[in-house]
Amino acid sequence: MNKLMTIFAHQDDETFSAGGILARYAEIGESYAITVSSDPQREEEFHAACNFLGAKGIILPNSSIGPTNEGEIKQQLLELIRDIKPDHIITHLEFDYHHEHKYTRKIVEEVVEWASHTTSTDAAVQIQSLWAAETTILIPFPQIYIDISPYNQRRLDAIQSYESQSHKGGRGFYSEFHNTRTKLRGIQAGVDHAEAFIQIPIAQVGSFKPTKVLLNLPY
Repeated sequence: MNKLMTIFAHQDDETFSAGGILARYAEIGESYAITVSSDPQREEEFHAACNFLGAKGIILPNSSIGPTNEGEIKQQLLELIRDIKPDHIITHLEFDYHHEHKYTRKIVEEVVEWASHTTSTDAAVQIQSLWAAETTILIPFPQIYIDISPYNQRRLDAIQSYESQSHKGGRGFYSEFHNTRTKLRGIQAGVDHAEAFIQIPIAQVGSFKPTKVLLNLPY
């Protein structure tokens, strides 16, 4: 079964950044939306959005993201990855403007690597791929386009769930911006609506990974 996991800093990032692909994976496998920090104001909105997307929402109990609780967050994510065993993980862009987004990205990269190490536990998990998604920061040269046309209305309904955030950028900004963004990506991909991503390189084999060497050449 295909399992997709998104790991973002805040409740709403999952919907704005990857709502379409979360909804798509919910139909072909399982979708998990993880938020690293907890905001009581957005908690009910988050679960409503996940309900629209068909994703299983998980909020980690952290009030902030930074050096003071980095170790705790890493352990929380490590346990989730080893428990759920996702095939693919999506997180923030390295050049995102928000410091907590960038910090989350850094943590995710480290945890994905550590989760695959057989030296730490017998429950090592090697994911297939790690992607970075757009929020209000656009990717200059996307590497991956996913057709979300059949799921676009569900994504827009999920965006509407975040009433507490609707005033930011002017009323209706998020709905209009993200609908235009996926329309643009759809034009580039030759579909109605698409989400764009870049792939984050991860080691697939190694001395401390479940797969030590490639037995079949990929080309």
